[in-house]
Amino acid sequence: MPPAPGTALPRPHVSTPMLAAGGLLLLAWAGTGCSTVPQKNAARTTPVTRQGAVTFPSDIQRRLVPRQTPDFLTHGELVALSKDPVPKGATSQKLERFWRTPIVSNEAYLSGRRPHVQSTPALGPVLRVATWNIEKSLNITQVATALTSPAAYTAMINEKRAPAGSRLREEMLHQRQRLASADIVFLQEMDIGVNRSGYVDAARTLAQAMGMNYAYAPQALEIDPVLLGQEPRPDSPAGKPKYHSVDPARYKGVFGSAILSRYPIVKVEAFQLKTQPYDWYKDEQKRADIAEHGRRVGSALVFDNDITRELKVGGRNFFRVDVAVPGAPGGVVSLINNHLEIKTLPKHREAQMVEILGYIKSIPHPVIMAGDHNSAPNDVSPTSVERVIWRQIDTPASFVSTASNVSGLVWGTVIPLYRERGVVNAMKNFQSPLAPNVPILFPNRVVGLFNRVKEFRFDDGSTFDFRGDRERSINRRKGLLANSNDRRLKGQVTSFSVRRPIGPLGRYRLDWFFVKSSLLQDPRDKKGPYQFAPHYGETLAEFNEHLSKQFSDHRPLVVDLPLNEPALDHEG
Repeated sequence: MPPAPGTALPRPHVSTPMLAAGGLLLLAWAGTGCSTVPQKNAARTTPVTRQGAVTFPSDIQRRLVPRQTPDFLTHGELVALSKDPVPKGATSQKLERFWRTPIVSNEAYLSGRRPHVQSTPALGPVLRVATWNIEKSLNITQVATALTSPAAYTAMINEKRAPAGSRLREEMLHQRQRLASADIVFLQEMDIGVNRSGYVDAARTLAQAMGMNYAYAPQALEIDPVLLGQEPRPDSPAGKPKYHSVDPARYKGVFGSAILSRYPIVKVEAFQLKTQPYDWYKDEQKRADIAEHGRRVGSALVFDNDITRELKVGGRNFFRVDVAVPGAPGGVVSLINNHLEIKTLPKHREAQMVEILGYIKSIPHPVIMAGDHNSAPNDVSPTSVERVIWRQIDTPASFVSTASNVSGLVWGTVIPLYRERGVVNAMKNFQSPLAPNVPILFPNRVVGLFNRVKEFRFDDGSTFDFRGDRERSINRRKGLLANSNDRRLKGQVTSFSVRRPIGPLGRYRLDWFFVKSSLLQDPRDKKGPYQFAPHYGETLAEFNEHLSKQFSDHRPLVVDLPLNEPALDHEG
């Protein structure tokens, strides 16, 4: 019998539980993205044979960027900056020069070290590239030891998780070797002279250990009065203030990114981006209200992640390094090291990417763009009740969701199936930054950044490689970016984890490779050339996560780029 006119149709009672159950099953099934089963195409990345030393053009010595280093600010100048972040006169000029003066060292090349072309049976000669955010450089000396000594790394392995002779241990050692043999390494969160990391010069420490040239670009100066020893630590007991121990002669407070290369460096460029959606001085000083306090307590209790103030001056930057690689198309490769803003909405990271793409549009030779793109769906900047309310109004999906809830309370009706849509959308977007965006109903605010990169064209008409082939991805997965950034059945393998994740929750894919070979005109053309195209991109989860003490909250990534057209079948 049909309902009387004007009567609200009953909501389907089966859909929400079914969708919720499905979502929970999906979360449980997706797991951590870390597997003890070797990757299906991992055998194609080994064994690596070293050929003779690379021969460079006779004029290479003249083209090398000479060693340079910026004029670091003194501890006293940093203390003054902590009180007034907009200095005047000589200090202002010194600061401006500092942001535009990257550290450059070709010491490895000038001391006689030469790269050797590496070759694998599947691809022939390759350029092996890695990227890694080594969390605030806290364990950089351990990383340097692990990458230069297999025995030392083996001693760091958690014996209970990966006992001798286990498949997991074999996989960990395989991943260590793949990372240690990288020709180029992108690094983020590199400290110079910060007390939290033992005043280490992180990039230089790792470069010297691995016998590599390097360039370093400062992003920010750590001027929090707590780090500078001017204010008590937040964990001080009541009435008994504790202060960080600070050595003024060693404190430089520099936080930035680096690129290590076995090939010589011929150009370096670095400067602050115009797009700075978060002010690490002003916004970090805002007093936490009840909404922010609740977020911080929840993060500490659930994920064991402490959220504390991080007062800095500076901001996200553009960082380009050109290296001479005789076997690559054109003989030069441009390296773009990105570390996009975490404390903002996805649309602002997209704007930062658009700005960066504008700076590289005219590059005629191959480009490798990599780093920590912070491609999470959330904004982790300090929140407030006012911001929560404003974003409910400012975001169409949130506004419609709120309207739906209100209509259900007031009139006993809802937009049909609108509540269920939230579960469906969560399943669609779960650890899938590349999931499609359907505005309002099924939004994915993260994918805009990737669409910008996919649709971008260089002046020479070439594009970044977004292909995914079973024969060229590490785990035989197809789909966007599978060759350069490993996928699983649902979404991408995650590259970041909070300290205490709950199953798959608290894990994200933040770190990425984007490669331009200069030979590809369509980002998804599987009939196009594969010379210098990404192959077997892999997230080295086991390498980092089954140690007695993890190196970082990020997992390193690695990818192989064949210097010649590889003898693999093209997929249609």
